[in-house]
Amino acid sequence: MLVENILVIVVAAFLLGFGGAIFGICWVPTKRKQYEIIAKTAKLKPGMVFCDLGSGTGSLLFYLAKNYKVQCVGVEISPVLYLYSKIKSLFYKNISIKFNNFFNYNLAGCDVVYFYLHPKLMPKIIQKLQKELKPGALVISYGFVIPGYAPEKFIEQPGQLSVYFYHNMQ
Repeated sequence: MLVENILVIVVAAFLLGFGGAIFGICWVPTKRKQYEIIAKTAKLKPGMVFCDLGSGTGSLLFYLAKNYKVQCVGVEISPVLYLYSKIKSLFYKNISIKFNNFFNYNLAGCDVVYFYLHPKLMPKIIQKLQKELKPGALVISYGFVIPGYAPEKFIEQPGQLSVYFYHNMQ
């Protein structure tokens, strides 16, 4: 019985943390300590559409929906993370969680696009942003600069990953 329980926990942890790795990237969440500074630097206002590409458990989205009254969209490809955040989103009017590869999700209606992506995905995401974003949309990259673009602003805090803010990706 103990061995079975341990096996279930190990498999669940693997699927939670590495379910997205099947598609090339594993889940690494944004640090909760940085939610507020991200929101303030982005100058979020009620009604804005904030899209998190690879939203994981949706923790950032739930924080923003509650505290900033923005319309939040999470796009997640890991079935376990999607189901977790989808169920939780049922209690929020202003959060929509999509089970999708974010490269297939249209960003045209987004005011802010946020991601924490491995640098190997940057060339492909740059093409998507250039093609789909509306003028003036804000792009936030957590942890990595977007090659070929100078961030308008960036946040550096001791012991935290940097956050980079970009406009005019067209």
